[in-house]
Amino acid sequence: RLEKTDIDNVGVDASRFIRDQQGTRTKSSISQRLVYDLTDSRLSPSEGYFLWLDSEFAGLGGDVEFISGKTGGSFFYPIADEVVCDVLGEIGAFESWGGDDEVQVNDRYFLGGNTLRGFENAGVGPRDLATDDALGGNRFYRGSAEVSFPFGLYEEFGIKGHGFADVGSLWDVDDGGVGVVDDNSIRASVGAGVSWRSPIGPIRLDFATPVKDESYDDDELFRFSFGTRF
Repeated sequence: RLEKTDIDNVGVDASRFIRDQQGTRTKSSISQRLVYDLTDSRLSPSEGYFLWLDSEFAGLGGDVEFISGKTGGSFFYPIADEVVCDVLGEIGAFESWGGDDEVQVNDRYFLGGNTLRGFENAGVGPRDLATDDALGGNRFYRGSAEVSFPFGLYEEFGIKGHGFADVGSLWDVDDGGVGVVDDNSIRASVGAGVSWRSPIGPIRLDFATPVKDESYDDDELFRFSFGTRF
């Protein structure tokens, strides 16, 4: 990847850490994704497991120098006729190197939305309390346990119900300061949803509520998503 980013016109009421991102940067990087898939179906698996390993090295040229990697797996087990348990786990980390002493905000990990239901996109993790801006983090982990079951309609309709619990945490910013919260406290949520294997792809509605959060997190009760969880 060769990427040139120009950030300007940042509002004066934005976090100092966001304003510091203003300017032009060039990133040159190489990355890889290794996948090992032993599930019986990519769209609606009922048995097997799915593993992944992603990494990126930036610094072949340009202004950005970091190494990142994340790895995880999703395991599916049938516990009754058409009832499937899915357990997922993932971890990730960023490290700067060379002349860069920090990872930029727009390169960091963010957690929430489909990756931690019950919270908005970028709803958890380091935050500037003065402006309520999410700053992202260099370390994260997340896990999920979900049970999927028939919804009592014809199988051909492709409609299923789901019950789930999610956990996770995001932390570690390179440049902290007064008013910045940065801790690795665990967040957790529980919820239920319904999915439809529509002709244009999987569609899903989830309702979730946090059971463990921080006062500065951004919660989200309802989420609509399109596509698979991978």
